[in-house]
Amino acid sequence: MGKSIPVELDSFTWPSKTAAQAAFRAILYDPRYSVYDRISDPEHNRMLHELVDRHPDASIKRGDGIDHFYIGRTIDGDLTTVSPNATGIWIRRTNGEGEDFSYITAIKSHTPKSRVKEGLRHAVADRRLDYREARFSGAGPVLSDISGAAFEHQSDAHVVYLAPSWEQLSFHFAQSEGGWESIDIHSGGGKIQIGSHLLDSDVESRWLAFFDEHAVFSLATASESARRPRSVELAWSTA
Repeated sequence: MGKSIPVELDSFTWPSKTAAQAAFRAILYDPRYSVYDRISDPEHNRMLHELVDRHPDASIKRGDGIDHFYIGRTIDGDLTTVSPNATGIWIRRTNGEGEDFSYITAIKSHTPKSRVKEGLRHAVADRRLDYREARFSGAGPVLSDISGAAFEHQSDAHVVYLAPSWEQLSFHFAQSEGGWESIDIHSGGGKIQIGSHLLDSDVESRWLAFFDEHAVFSLATASESARRPRSVELAWSTA
């Protein structure tokens, strides 16, 4: 039996596609939402915004921009062979248009952007772990940089990027390399390594130098990490 392949977003990771699908199915059937209700939970919104990056038609789904996500009827879309009571997660664009969004398709897929971001994350994984280890190596309590709450265990602390955000760091580096499609990655065929990794050692060296110059680590609880507002990629500049 092959190994389960994790699903990694900017702020969330699941050990398998099955686990990821269960997490998004829980949003769809959350009792707080009825048909046509806006998905209002900040954590749910962050999950969905980050998942859009993986959809093979991400740019089409976004259109001119995403205003919010909502629970829609599947029959309102292009499919005509579904139950009239079937529901799905939909996108409400900034121009008011509704667009159906298959979270299952997104979970099963990858785009150049999502693959590269996964590779960039893997390249700095040791730096993130070393930072958390260093924060817990001294005496006294370790506090969240967002709320000031004390962590009971080291494993409760999530390493996050507040300013610039991860979205901004990865976007500006990709732009400096010519765009997401210009950065080559490989997956190792699931034998030696799992997930996307940077293929070109020179690109990885430039990324690590860029990261070390601009990244600022912080610690947050799992809830604080998931509920941070999503940042605008262009709202930060290296200048």
